[in-house]
Amino acid sequence: MSRKWINSKKFTGVRWQQHSTRKHGVRFDRNFGYRFMFNGKQYEGLLGWESEGWSESNAYLKKQLYLENAKNGLGPTGPQEENQRSREAVLSEKRKDTSFEDYFNNRYLPEARTRKKPTTIKSEKQHLETWISPQLNGKPMRSVTPDDIEQIKLAILDKGRTLRTAQLSLAIFRLVWNHARKRGIVETESPTRAIEVGRINNARTRFLKPEEAQKLLDTVRALDEKAYELTLAALYTGARLGELTGLTWSGIDLQEKSITLLHTKTGKPRILPMAKPLHEILRKASKGSPEELVFTNSDGNAWGEAPWGFRQAIKDLKFNDGRTDKREWICFHSLRHTAASMMLAAGVDIRTIQSHFGWSTLAMLQRYTHALDESKRAAVDSLEKALETKSGGKVIPFNRKAK
Repeated sequence: MSRKWINSKKFTGVRWQQHSTRKHGVRFDRNFGYRFMFNGKQYEGLLGWESEGWSESNAYLKKQLYLENAKNGLGPTGPQEENQRSREAVLSEKRKDTSFEDYFNNRYLPEARTRKKPTTIKSEKQHLETWISPQLNGKPMRSVTPDDIEQIKLAILDKGRTLRTAQLSLAIFRLVWNHARKRGIVETESPTRAIEVGRINNARTRFLKPEEAQKLLDTVRALDEKAYELTLAALYTGARLGELTGLTWSGIDLQEKSITLLHTKTGKPRILPMAKPLHEILRKASKGSPEELVFTNSDGNAWGEAPWGFRQAIKDLKFNDGRTDKREWICFHSLRHTAASMMLAAGVDIRTIQSHFGWSTLAMLQRYTHALDESKRAAVDSLEKALETKSGGKVIPFNRKAK
């Protein structure tokens, strides 16, 4: 093939090289190319042979397209870039045909493992394998409809599982779907938005009485000293399990007797006073470096769940025997409810309690109506005593007319 370029006289920027032996029709085959300058930069490239369908006019139209793309900063400015974009478009379409299960395992899961606890990953995989995958059966994600989601929900309920299980499965589906949407695999909102699961009331309403709380502490201590320390801290602070297991020594001020919780559910730090029993435990502990955990298990590792010693003590004390509704079961989070209940019963004002527990609204106090009733009864009793004292033991009728 001749290396000599021949410029088109009719179409500016179009040129060709002539094949030395191969002919197309009555003349030698031509390999068309283009060339143009924009903003001081030269663009050039080969397009194809005349025997493949290229011509001077086709080459000129393609050159003009590349020039416009260069001016606009949009689209390819040469064949290689155009081919690369075509390949990427094909791959993108193929990715869009991936099934929910494939996306979960190959795209979502590797990224999720870098930021989620193993127990959370395990739970999500169980919901996928037990409830989601059997119903979708390898269907491409972009083909999943609200009816498919409805079938997942019905399959869960048909097996006698609770609405809570259905809610969790659909929440996991929505989580993975949104993950895929951010990466361009799907374009629409999650089909779970069209499904009504039903209102679920999973609020725990049971708390420990003071004597029960003391029995629990004694029993846990006999089983595991480290579990006892964590349990006592929960009772005396009302902090969540995750807030305590993530607490480092940088958040402990033994001199001021305060605890600073940084990793809270709301993301807002809370400073809590330190009760004497907790202060005594922390004072005697071997204080670590600022980044080291305050509460660890007997192996010196972080707690991944509620301590075995706590769970075994609940069984030994038979706190949950005969109770079929799990909302009535005592669990580690019940220690937080117990602390709030005791504060209310002691007459601590609700605004102080709201701040201590980190509640954004007062709606959580609805769970503690019995404690509120006791607090109000104590308030009325104190009012009654005060009035009796002022009246010398006589009840002052409120409808007496002033003289």
